[in-house]
Amino acid sequence: MLILSFIFDSFWYWLVSGLVLIAAEVVISGVYLLWLGLGALTVGLFAAAWPDAPNWLQWLILAVAMLGWVVVGVRWQRRSRANQPDILNTGLSAYVGARAQVSESFVNGRGRIRLNDSYYSATATQNLEQGAAVVVLAVEGAEMRVQAVEQDK
Repeated sequence: MLILSFIFDSFWYWLVSGLVLIAAEVVISGVYLLWLGLGALTVGLFAAAWPDAPNWLQWLILAVAMLGWVVVGVRWQRRSRANQPDILNTGLSAYVGARAQVSESFVNGRGRIRLNDSYYSATATQNLEQGAAVVVLAVEGAEMRVQAVEQDK
């Protein structure tokens, strides 16, 4: 404990320690050091407000703050995952329903479309001109079946 006793001398040590841990999290990644860093920042703010706080209380606040930040982080992560579609390992079928643009005119029902930043072979029941808006109806192998999007006038 003598090695870490200097950290109780000033709230600045807690704040700097927290920022160093958060910066290390950015470099290393893994969401482990983030909770320690946020806990240290919390203790630093507490120590700034109450500079004569005993050492045991600062350790207790560090433990409670880290656990609190873990709970906040887990809830935030669950909420953000629930709002994102699960497209992992779905391949091209994730594009069904997506809007695209014809990049090469369709002749005899065959052509190419641009979807996001990629180009795909596609089929349609009608000939489509370059630049036309289409929607992906299905994926058949490496080819997409598309249909023209009705333009609002």
